[in-house]
Amino acid sequence: MEYFALKSSEISVRELEPTLVEDYLGFFDQVYQNDPWLNTQNNPWWGICYCGFFDDTRSEEERNRAPHAAVKNRAMRTEMIGSGKANGLLAYVDGKVVGWCNAGPRANYLNLHGYPGVVDHNELVGSIFCFVVAASYRGKGIATALLNGAIDKFRHEQLKVAEAYPRTVPADVNNPYNTPPEHLNYRGSLSMFLKTGFTIYRQLERHAIVRKKL
Repeated sequence: MEYFALKSSEISVRELEPTLVEDYLGFFDQVYQNDPWLNTQNNPWWGICYCGFFDDTRSEEERNRAPHAAVKNRAMRTEMIGSGKANGLLAYVDGKVVGWCNAGPRANYLNLHGYPGVVDHNELVGSIFCFVVAASYRGKGIATALLNGAIDKFRHEQLKVAEAYPRTVPADVNNPYNTPPEHLNYRGSLSMFLKTGFTIYRQLERHAIVRKKL
């Protein structure tokens, strides 16, 4: 199902489903081979994830340091998408995948790393975790299109609240993953959420929980 489209910029957003598994894998394979920041060779911590972090009950160290971690993470993600258990949206331009947003009912995620004590399983909340946009399409409205697509998706699923977790504390250049500060807004920028009608619900150590009633 297509939830959101911007004809003026030729962006369309589709919900992830089993028939799109090759589109999804092809996008991440390309990013991990060629992206100037996410490529596996220069960023082994991030360039192997396949955005399955919150669907995996293994520890972060187990995910990242196991032999052939990228192959295992890719296979796990393939299985989840094929079985219809993965959540999220793909952004297309001219039929090519240029972006991804990990978004779905919060109760569906297996392991909410880093958010102890903030989850009420009785709430009908949709969570927006991660954005990945191809390098040549950054700054062109792809993330905003994905965000609006996620909001439409949550409404279709009859959720009551959209929730996201943007960084609010400036990044330390010596962070554990050696991630450039300009790339640490992978959960979406606070300004993007505020412009879309979200408000700060709770401040954590480095991130805020922002919410929008649906």
